Amino acid sequence: MQNCKKNDQAPMPLSNRFAEDGIPEVGIDEAGRGSFWGPIVAGALMIPPESEWTDTLRATLGQLRDSKKISPKKRALLSKQIKELLPLHGIGVVGAEEINREGITWANREAFRRAFQAVPFPDKPSCRLLIDGVLSLDKWDGQQELIVEGDDQYMAIAGASILAKVAHDEWIHAYCEAHPECEERYHLCSSNGYGTAKHREGIRLYGGHELHREQYIQRWLPGGSQRGKRKESCLIRL
Repeated sequence: MQNCKKNDQAPMPLSNRFAEDGIPEVGIDEAGRGSFWGPIVAGALMIPPESEWTDTLRATLGQLRDSKKISPKKRALLSKQIKELLPLHGIGVVGAEEINREGITWANREAFRRAFQAVPFPDKPSCRLLIDGVLSLDKWDGQQELIVEGDDQYMAIAGASILAKVAHDEWIHAYCEAHPECEERYHLCSSNGYGTAKHREGIRLYGGHELHREQYIQRWLPGGSQRGKRKESCLIRL
């Protein structure tokens, strides 16, 4: 018998459904909650019954994993395939201005809501939502299941996480193409908005940008080092 290291073993396949009861299920996940800069983006995805899968769709679904465990190149390819093969998907974006005004918990839920509303499925009240993490969808009377690390368990959530991550990173790269001075200061393309050492150094040198999240960057702003200390009008436009 051949000995295999754990990392060499093929990952366990993800589940297609939460329950075998015929209720339409929509997976929902987000990207960018922990970013210092830019929007939080959510993806939502409905996968059809297995009886309707083509060989091409089956091959794509077999590759779905938590987006953080997939290379950027493969994520982009899978996102493209998901959009082509699975029309019942949606993206929800909540910008930095809304995050600064309403808070990240509200923004996270609102991104979920917008992503779900963008799914072109007419009978939304009949759906069961499979949400990665611990935040439920507000004002939703239908079924919803909160699943910690759900993107490692269910295809629909994993697919939603890939859609969200690719959309989030593409948003940032597009902004930096249009505003190269922002990339030069904060190294956003390499960090995708997260608080890397170069990004934090840019905040120390140049202060905050209008798309930074105020509460996230206070300790690195020039002249202020205390976490949670809020300075009014600390964000600048470039």
